[in-house]
Amino acid sequence: MTRNLLGDLILLLALCVSLGCSPVPRKYLREATPNVTLAALTSAPEVYRGRLVVMGAVILEEQTKEGSLWLHVKNRPLDQDYRPQLPPSVNDPEGGWYWVVVGDHQSFPSSHRHWADMTVVGRVAGVGPGKEPILKMVYVRGWGLSSTHDGVWESVVDANYMPFTPDEVKGELGQ
Repeated sequence: MTRNLLGDLILLLALCVSLGCSPVPRKYLREATPNVTLAALTSAPEVYRGRLVVMGAVILEEQTKEGSLWLHVKNRPLDQDYRPQLPPSVNDPEGGWYWVVVGDHQSFPSSHRHWADMTVVGRVAGVGPGKEPILKMVYVRGWGLSSTHDGVWESVVDANYMPFTPDEVKGELGQ
């Protein structure tokens, strides 16, 4: 039986290598604006408003407001496999912060408090406090401090059809 399990693991590994396992489902990669950086998003947020982007992050703090979970995150640039990495230096423009808003946070994994890194797929909703971009989370893959804390979450409501305008953005729009 152990031999079959080992064979299954080798087959799974070979399949992942040949197909290219990604922490982000292909449906999101096809729709997402490619190669968006935090520096680009921060310098021209209006260009990306409403667009789907893929970013890396580590959670700094969380707040509940407007009926949603708001995660204040530090950016982690993604490598070619969509895995978050440390910026090259402390002063790197990619070392900044942004907000991620989780609408249906009741289904959000509680293990997120133990995630060392996460890959976020989100729709750009605007700019929040401190001119930091706000993303409405659509999908996330979190890597825990141990593999027991790893997690995946996907919004069950299509973010394209959710009426969501953060208060910070409403002020910009004069609403």
